[in-house]
Amino acid sequence: MRRFLFWPHLLAGVLAGLVILILCITGTLLAYEKQLLAWADRAVNTVPVPTGATRLPIDEILTAFPGTVALSLSRDPAAAVQLTLPGNRLVYVDPYTGRLHGEPSAGARTFFRQLLLWHRWLGENTPTSKAVTGAANLVFLFLLLTGVPMWLQRPIGWFRRGLSPKARDYNWHHVLGIWCALPLLLIAGTAVFFSYSWATPLLFRLTGEAAPVESKPAPPGPGPYEPFLHRIEAPHWQVITFRPGAGTFAVEEASWGRVDRKSTWTVQGQTLVRSARFETLPLARRLRLWVRTVHTGEAAGLAGQAIAGLASAAGAVLVYTGLALSWRRLRERMAARALFLRNG
Repeated sequence: MRRFLFWPHLLAGVLAGLVILILCITGTLLAYEKQLLAWADRAVNTVPVPTGATRLPIDEILTAFPGTVALSLSRDPAAAVQLTLPGNRLVYVDPYTGRLHGEPSAGARTFFRQLLLWHRWLGENTPTSKAVTGAANLVFLFLLLTGVPMWLQRPIGWFRRGLSPKARDYNWHHVLGIWCALPLLLIAGTAVFFSYSWATPLLFRLTGEAAPVESKPAPPGPGPYEPFLHRIEAPHWQVITFRPGAGTFAVEEASWGRVDRKSTWTVQGQTLVRSARFETLPLARRLRLWVRTVHTGEAAGLAGQAIAGLASAAGAVLVYTGLALSWRRLRERMAARALFLRNG
C-alpha cells in the first residue's frame, strides 16, 4: 500500500505545496480573528453604563442613522451597539444616548481583510485564483487521505531529538500527520463548499433530500420595530442582529459558532414569525449550517479555534517537511545517477 500511495502523494504535494502552504499560514493567522478585532476595538466597543438608565429603542437609533443595513445588540449592558452603514461602514453607537461612540480599528480590519483575500483567492478575487485555491484544497484532501495510511503503517508517536535534518523532517512529518489528520480533514473538507458550487447540491443528493428553494420575503413595514424585539422568545439571547431591509432579527443564544443555538425571526405585517427550529431541519440543511464554523473551529468554541489554528500551523509544517524530503530524495537520485554515469 505504501508503494502504491507514495508517488502520487509526493507528486501532488510538490505540485500544490506552495499554494497549500499559503492557505495554512493564513488560516493560522485567521484563527482568532473575531477576538482580536474585538480587542483592537476595545476603546470604542464599550460604553459607561449610566445608573438607572435604559437603552434607547432601536427605532430611535435607526432614525438617527438613516440607511442602516444592520444593527447588533449585545446582552452586555456595557456593550456599544454596532451598526453597519451603507458602504459596509462599521460604527459603534452609545445605546443610552444614541450618539456615535467611535469607529473600529481600520488597521486591524485591513490586515485581516488582506489575510482573508490571500486565504481565499491568493490576494485577488479572480476566477483563476479561485480555481487555483479550490484545486489546491482538493489536492490537500488527497494528500491527507493518502498520507494517513502511510503514517499509520509506520506510526511515530512523538518528536525525537538529536536527529539528522532528513530524519528530523521525516519524524515531524509523521508525528504531525498522525496527530492533526482529523482536524485537517475537517478543515479541508468543509473548504470544498466555499470553492465549488456543486458541493452543496451534492450534499443534498447524498442525503436523499431536495435542495431548498430560496424565496424572497415581502419587505417589512415601516416600523416601529422595538415592540417586535421584545416579542422574541429567546430569554438567553447573547446577540441580536436586526436588518431593517429584510425585517429579520438574527438571534444568537450561545457563542457565534453554535449554529444550533441560532434562530431568525421575521417581521411579516404585524406578526413575528420564527424560522424552523434547528432540530427540525433536514439533515443536509443542518450539516450545511455547520460548515463554516467547523472550518474555523468555532463550532467547538475557543478550544475548537485553538485546535483549528494549531492544525493549520501543523499543515504548514507538513508542507515544508514534505517538500524538504522530496528535494533531498531528488538530490540523492541525481547524485547517484551522476556517480553511475561517471563510473560507466
